[in-house]
Amino acid sequence: MATTEKRSHESSANAEFRRVDRTVQIYNATEHLRSDILNYISSRLEEFSSEIKQTADNSLKEPVISPMDLAAIHKIESEAVIPSNSQNTDPNKKPPSVFPLKIFRMRQSILTDLLEVSHIKSIRQIFIAILVIVFLQVAITDLFELGTIDFRFDVIRWNFSNVSACLRLWLYLFASTCIIVYNSFHIWAYKRLLLIPISSSSSDVSEKPKNKPASLLIFDWFWLVVYCCYIALFLYFPVYYILAENYPIVTRIFILMEQVRFLMKSHAFVRENAPRAILYGRISSKEITIEDTTNDKPNDSINNQKAFPHPHTPCPEFSKFLYFLFAPTLIYRDSYPRTSSVRWKYVITQLTQFIGAAFFGYYLFYRFCLPVFRHFKSEHVTVKKFVLSILNCTLPGALLLFCAFYGFLHCWLNAFAEMLRFADRQFYSDWWTANSWSSYYRTWNIVVHDWLYTYVYRDCHKLLGVKYRLVSMYTVIFLSACVHEYILALAFGYFYPILFLQFAVLGFISMLILPQRTQNNAFNVFIWTSLFVGLGMQMCLYSIEWYARQNCPRTLNGPLDYFVPRSLFCHDLNDTDIQFSATNNHLDL
Repeated sequence: MATTEKRSHESSANAEFRRVDRTVQIYNATEHLRSDILNYISSRLEEFSSEIKQTADNSLKEPVISPMDLAAIHKIESEAVIPSNSQNTDPNKKPPSVFPLKIFRMRQSILTDLLEVSHIKSIRQIFIAILVIVFLQVAITDLFELGTIDFRFDVIRWNFSNVSACLRLWLYLFASTCIIVYNSFHIWAYKRLLLIPISSSSSDVSEKPKNKPASLLIFDWFWLVVYCCYIALFLYFPVYYILAENYPIVTRIFILMEQVRFLMKSHAFVRENAPRAILYGRISSKEITIEDTTNDKPNDSINNQKAFPHPHTPCPEFSKFLYFLFAPTLIYRDSYPRTSSVRWKYVITQLTQFIGAAFFGYYLFYRFCLPVFRHFKSEHVTVKKFVLSILNCTLPGALLLFCAFYGFLHCWLNAFAEMLRFADRQFYSDWWTANSWSSYYRTWNIVVHDWLYTYVYRDCHKLLGVKYRLVSMYTVIFLSACVHEYILALAFGYFYPILFLQFAVLGFISMLILPQRTQNNAFNVFIWTSLFVGLGMQMCLYSIEWYARQNCPRTLNGPLDYFVPRSLFCHDLNDTDIQFSATNNHLDL
């Protein structure tokens, strides 16, 4: 009995000791975790305070107003109080407006940041599910109607039937841009230095600059004419080649878009570096000094990025021009912010998503557009069928818009930016929140908008003045609409200016009528509704005209047939004639 009681007492004591030991262990672990959390928070607070202190120290290193700034202020005040008699001052004259420069900095695309949120990422999964459903719907429909699964790759094969010829033509465009544009500008920039007279004494620097010599004027005008002739030939030969070889639609669009891109890149390079060469010539001839250029441009200190902060050479190196040709921007700079390395897994992911978006658009067209318009007859040109066709094309047109935006503006441009280590990924902004058409135009495609603003709107504004601001604005819209219609007209093989009228006429009128800055969500609903209806109208009308030109006979001969819509004068044909016409044209999509 005593032994049993002793053993039970020892077991209970051991259990109590084990309980106390577990309690001590839990307490020690809790204290260790608490100390770790406090150490982490204190270290982060120290880092944050050190960063704030360093920023404050850097900002306090320079005085708020330097002596040079004080002297400039006193000079301006003295000139304002006592104007010089030798200068003609106009009190009503407004100072020239300063246009902000494009500043490149390291930043991600908006969708890249938004897709880090699981709720936003689920929207992309929804679109992937829709793609799978459309893909299966086409396959099952072919299985029931044809007895076999055919994913309809015949249209894709037809569009890429001449890839080798297309790539060869692209190489010609690329080589002409590299060789002709750069070498011509290099020759002009260096040869014109030989025609600039050098000032004989330092006192000539302070004198009023003399007129250009006649030889220099003739030289500059000659190269300007050469540049205009090059643009005309660059526009003519690719168009002649794709029409003569009868390129399919996709390869035509690719060549035409690359043609426009090379032209915009060439103009950006020439427009940014021509003042550089002229300024370098004035400095080398001792007409002005570098200090004079700094004093003449006091606002340049705001913008740290410029094409040439101080022109050390009249023409940049070829490597900079070559990088600019492939960089996902249309604004030339000698250097851009770069990332440290290339994430090839990210590149493959973006290119895969681009291919998926392309297939999504193709199957949307094949499922919703082709069955409706492929057997076009004159009976389609009725008010009832016209309205119903537009409404039926509204949803697939909106989905095609999303595919084009996500596939090209996000995936394609981000993939090239990653391969080139281009750090500024702001290719678009939050256009889906736009409450006006002007906001939508500015944020939909920032790459093109920056080029139009920098090289078209600013130059027109400087030439015409503030009084004709609307003319400068409409010039930008008109030029953009013409380029879009130029690509569509040559790609489809007919001139049908639906996009031009919506863009250059209705869009501009809406910009004038609607308020520019408003927070009313009703205007955002109006923008989305206009987009959907406009895209449905484009998809409907362009498809009707395409199949009318395949199924209807010509009513006009010569070039006039290219500009007159054949769908308006199409006669009734039976099914045999339609199939025979489509077979002869080899375009039975």
